[in-house]
Amino acid sequence: MVMSGGYQAQSSHTLMRVGLGSIVLLLVLAFGAATALIEFKTGVRAYATGESLWSKGRQAAVYHLNRYTETDDPAHLNQAREGLVTPLAYRKARQAMTASPMKAQRAAEMFREGGSHPDDIPRLINVYRYMGYSSLFHSPLQIWRDADPHILRLEEILTLLSEDEIDSAEYPNLRDEVDRINQELVAMESDFSSSLGRIDRTLNGLLLLTVATVLALAGVLVTMLFVSAARRMARTEDELRTTLEHAAVGMARLSLSGIIRSANQRFAQTLGYPQDSLEGMQLDQLLLLNEGETALDMPSLRHRVLRHGTWTLTRDEPWTREDGTPLWLEFTFSAVRDHRGRIADYIVVVDDISHHRSQVEKLSYEASHDSLTGAINRREFLNRLAICLENTGYERSRHALCFVDLDYFKEINDTHGHQAGDDCLIQLCRIIRAQLREGDILARLGGDEFALIFTYCPVDVAERLAEELRQRIADHIFSSGSITFRLSASIGVTEIRSHHGDPESVMEAADRACYGAKEHGRNHVYVVSLDDPDTEKAPRGS
Repeated sequence: MVMSGGYQAQSSHTLMRVGLGSIVLLLVLAFGAATALIEFKTGVRAYATGESLWSKGRQAAVYHLNRYTETDDPAHLNQAREGLVTPLAYRKARQAMTASPMKAQRAAEMFREGGSHPDDIPRLINVYRYMGYSSLFHSPLQIWRDADPHILRLEEILTLLSEDEIDSAEYPNLRDEVDRINQELVAMESDFSSSLGRIDRTLNGLLLLTVATVLALAGVLVTMLFVSAARRMARTEDELRTTLEHAAVGMARLSLSGIIRSANQRFAQTLGYPQDSLEGMQLDQLLLLNEGETALDMPSLRHRVLRHGTWTLTRDEPWTREDGTPLWLEFTFSAVRDHRGRIADYIVVVDDISHHRSQVEKLSYEASHDSLTGAINRREFLNRLAICLENTGYERSRHALCFVDLDYFKEINDTHGHQAGDDCLIQLCRIIRAQLREGDILARLGGDEFALIFTYCPVDVAERLAEELRQRIADHIFSSGSITFRLSASIGVTEIRSHHGDPESVMEAADRACYGAKEHGRNHVYVVSLDDPDTEKAPRGS
């Protein structure tokens, strides 16, 4: 049965690929054909425009030849010569195109001389190149050729008149001949325009036929694909329902909007709800957090599943069942895709990770915190410092780093024992925590060395806070059992800015500042600037 299902899925995928590939190929071919037909139609329009220019030139030549025979004004000969420029240039362009091989550059020059628009010239040449020998274009080309003798005769008449080789007594006969030529050319122009119109209508018909054929074939293919997809979806639905019902883990099917479509018995048992009551519920409403914050963001879920294939959501706090049992839940989402590869809905697997969560939290805390004082350790502090450095880059904010080192702490250990030293460190942490603001960070780096970050704090404010902390430490009476003693602290301060480099560079500056405080007699606050290492503020303290 697995082999059969795999074979059916493979066949469906093959059918989908073949069908979609056929549609794409069909659309590409149709696009190419439609583009070619439209280009030819544009070329036919260019020939119609050229015919209009040709006709205007012919009219000007005929008119001014007649006017010259009436007035003997040489200006009319010049204007007649200008009128013949377009017909004669177009004739030379046609001859260049009919040459073997075609002289396309010469044809382009002649069309340009005849007044054709530069954008139309390539189309004029391409239409002749690809349609010049077809029956569709035979008629207008023949008319164009038949007009040559008439245009050449007009040119000959113009030359004879220019060279005074025709007696004025012959002018009436000459005018009759020019009028006869004109009438024949007008008829040819009309036939030429009609031929172009027939070509344009034929191309329109071919374009409509192409579009209709493509739509019909695409419709057939789409229908076939739709039927195949519907059958495949029905089979997938049945298989998925069976899988959910018999799964050994809590599983549910979730709509794109977060509604539970179906859930198996294990899913209902984990959440403590009757199985039939879960269907139709909104998962994010089922798993409300404190103050109404929802546990599930559907757009974020879709983005993560699309990017990673699956996504695991672990709640940040325990969820309480109706019977009062607190649970740490982990939800793993994966996509169910339709035949087109798009997400249709989700499969969610729920797992009770309460025991694992408590163990992980314990290990995580131990790995990042000092066991004696509860402050974070050096490794975790470096991570937090790196985050502060990064934040200063895009937030343009300022933070300050302080090193706190107890003065003469070794003597406490040597004189009163390590228990007294441990009690002293615990009390010191209490003093520092009382000085910290919300968001500030405290760490024990080792021995009697502590570091703290005053977040969103300019260095001058940090210096003042460090001075207050120094004074509180100096005023505090430390105790261990029946022993009491006083201590002081040397505090180094430096600013945290994004351009200060890596965390180690900032740590070195703070350590240098702390060393400067000790050099000035201990029990001082000393500031070092990374921007100007040569400029250090005078120490504060007693």
